[in-house]
Amino acid sequence: MSTITAQPNQLISTTVRTGLALSAIIGLGNLPFVFLDIDWGADEPPFAMLLLAAVIGMVSVVCAALAWNAGNRRLIRLNAAALIVNAVMVVPGLFVDTTATIRVTTAVIIVATVAAVVLTMRRSDMPSRVVD
Repeated sequence: MSTITAQPNQLISTTVRTGLALSAIIGLGNLPFVFLDIDWGADEPPFAMLLLAAVIGMVSVVCAALAWNAGNRRLIRLNAAALIVNAVMVVPGLFVDTTATIRVTTAVIIVATVAAVVLTMRRSDMPSRVVD
């Protein structure tokens, strides 16, 4: 019986690492919305929703950082779930009466989230264990 095992830093591919980096950027992008004075237009989001988005962003950043080092699929899935919840939370920004900047930012967040989830959830072509 022969086994081939990959090193911990080789468990995830470059595309998954790209998705993790993108998700960390998205997560970090959630933080300023709590602290900055932004012109939201006629419908300002509740502060609790902005705070929840910041917490979800931090969860995404922590999961991306830990998954980058360990290649843990559970952390990658948790990161994807946090990104999806964040994207669902910003969807109303496309439909409410608000500034064009907020609408463009919302669209960019949604597209970047889709790209990050697709990249991170992609299966690696490298086998982690082969048993004869």
